[in-house]
Amino acid sequence: MRKGLSLIELIFTIVIIAVVFTVIPKIVLSLNKADSFTIRQDAMFNGVSMIKMISKLPWDQNNTDSSDILHVNSSANSYFDCNTTTFRRDGGFIGGRTCEDNQSASIINSNAYEYVSYLEDDIGDFNNKGVEANLTTTQKLYDLNITVSYIDDTNFNPTNLIDINQSSDVNSYTTNLKRIRIKVFYTGNRGESRQLTQFNYTSANIGQMILHKRVW
Repeated sequence: MRKGLSLIELIFTIVIIAVVFTVIPKIVLSLNKADSFTIRQDAMFNGVSMIKMISKLPWDQNNTDSSDILHVNSSANSYFDCNTTTFRRDGGFIGGRTCEDNQSASIINSNAYEYVSYLEDDIGDFNNKGVEANLTTTQKLYDLNITVSYIDDTNFNPTNLIDINQSSDVNSYTTNLKRIRIKVFYTGNRGESRQLTQFNYTSANIGQMILHKRVW
């Protein structure tokens, strides 16, 4: 009996090979898209979780030791000043947040006044911080860029930010409002980093809530 492929067998082989080379790339492409979507989704969820976590921290380094409303030196201080005689802000009440410790807000600078340099225990400590998720040491999946800025509270315009990178502002200027901004960047297959979204949160100088406990 002669060994070999018949015409029908050859046609079936060609059809199977054609199907394999047509379907497999689509499957691989679909898997890559699913991975990409999962990474981007994880990046955004991480950004939301991060901004929620930061927003619940003390407003200022001095609020880690005191629950006071802090003094600031913005030109709008007359509107929000915590009176040094009554130890309360206008509209405040006895038993509410006060300024009895007579402390001032600190300049935003990550860990500038920390006793432990790696401890982020207040909002300002997260300025210029970042969170990275890497597949390897060279391949980055996504990046969260975190900045904290004082907002100019003179005209209540949240887009009017104090540039804390200028030496005059870094050394002197504080306001009653801080903005936390987290920008989410995703790195695609080509290695190009592009911004997916950003999250903003504004935190006010109203003192730190402290829970008191009593033994019964």
